[in-house]
Amino acid sequence: MVNSVRGGTAGFLVVLCLFLTQGTPVRAAEPEPAFSMQVTPTRLVVPAAGTSEHRFDVTNKGRETFQVTVEKSDFVAGESGAMRFQPGAPHAAAAWAEVEPAQVTVPPGETRPVTLRVVVPESPEPGDHQFAVIFKVPAAKTTANIRINRGIAAPVFVTVPGAIDRSAEVADLQAPGFVLGGPVPITARIRSTGTAHRDFRGLERLKIQAGGSELPFPDFTVVRGATREVAATWDPPLVCFCDVTVAVPGGNTRTVQVVVFPLHLVVALVAVVMGGVLIWVVVRHRYRRRVESAARELAGSRSRV
Repeated sequence: MVNSVRGGTAGFLVVLCLFLTQGTPVRAAEPEPAFSMQVTPTRLVVPAAGTSEHRFDVTNKGRETFQVTVEKSDFVAGESGAMRFQPGAPHAAAAWAEVEPAQVTVPPGETRPVTLRVVVPESPEPGDHQFAVIFKVPAAKTTANIRINRGIAAPVFVTVPGAIDRSAEVADLQAPGFVLGGPVPITARIRSTGTAHRDFRGLERLKIQAGGSELPFPDFTVVRGATREVAATWDPPLVCFCDVTVAVPGGNTRTVQVVVFPLHLVVALVAVVMGGVLIWVVVRHRYRRRVESAARELAGSRSRV
């Protein structure tokens, strides 16, 4: 799993890749960009076993040497999956961690290691404790008015043994009640109700049951104590009075009904039929007028004879 970020200028606005999804690596195009940073792994799940060490690899996929500043921070997860850095956030664990080195220079085409050391205190609360390791590249000096810092944040989950509960529930399910056709947007809000994060990835992906078909949501993670909003689109049949259902295994189920009826096609069909009928009436009327006119002419000719 790889996180990548590439960019151009540097600065006052900080832009970070702070999502808890498994992003597709940003591959270097031709020609290679001036800046392209890759960090592996994209996240860590750390067993709470006293002291442990873990390694991140920072790779330079660009043409220019860059210097990375490595930091750690507590965070809360937004519904989009973005991390909002917040010292002392619920279930915080940044105080348990050290990173070394704090700064590293990476030449083009090379990889440098960063060591994460986690020291779990005695008798911590069971369940997830979390923080992020942030890899930032300061903005380069340019004449541009807008300068952008570039970076990647990797979430770290320290799972303390004990009463581990990965429960989650469908807090809300939204879909339009009536549509003319597809695609139909479906949005679910999944809330963590346990003591540890819940992954909905790979074979464990959350699925939608709709109109006899099954549709998976994209891979995502719900952080302890957080709510995550996910969305997908469904291609329904032409006409359908369908139930759309999302069920969390081991949790609850929510269902909404979607009526799919191609009213615009029906209106168009009615218009075509009515147009055909009107044409038939006009043609028939003209035909009768011609027949009647011919009959009158024939009767007149006979009377003259």
